[in-house]
Amino acid sequence: MRKVRQIDEGFEEVFKASGVTAQVAQLKEWAGMNQVVVPLVRWGVGAEKPDWGLPEGMPEANKVQNDIPDGMGETTITLEWRRIKQFTDPTANIKNLPPWKQEMNWLQILEGVHHKEAKILTAVKDGKLLDLYPKLEKLLSTLGIEEYNKPEPKKKRKSRKKKETA
Repeated sequence: MRKVRQIDEGFEEVFKASGVTAQVAQLKEWAGMNQVVVPLVRWGVGAEKPDWGLPEGMPEANKVQNDIPDGMGETTITLEWRRIKQFTDPTANIKNLPPWKQEMNWLQILEGVHHKEAKILTAVKDGKLLDLYPKLEKLLSTLGIEEYNKPEPKKKRKSRKKKETA
């Protein structure tokens, strides 16, 4: 596993490996190099459900820039990890702030990281990481995660054929 700057790059590396066993090995190797991976995955799939104290979804007031090249964000989830963890810790000082101030702090983090990482953070907060990385679900039982937020199956659209009148 090569060293990666962003979390989305790490997931790409993991899923480049062929087969569940190889992907699990890649994920474990990555987790050994980056302390953020394990809690991020556990929160993201809903194996652990901390109270973030934040509304669901991406904040409406966000100014996340979608045109920044990969690896060029001002900061990363890994670098912001101490600030991010405060949102999940009920004893953290940030929990003493009014909700709007907590949301402003969250927004600062989202606007500082690369837009792909902002999407990942939002999915992790909402327990919907499997929506972004559906292949991750196959690895969970091997990792010992049995209880998680199962994504809703996508409904197949029925195609209606127009009756031809002759």
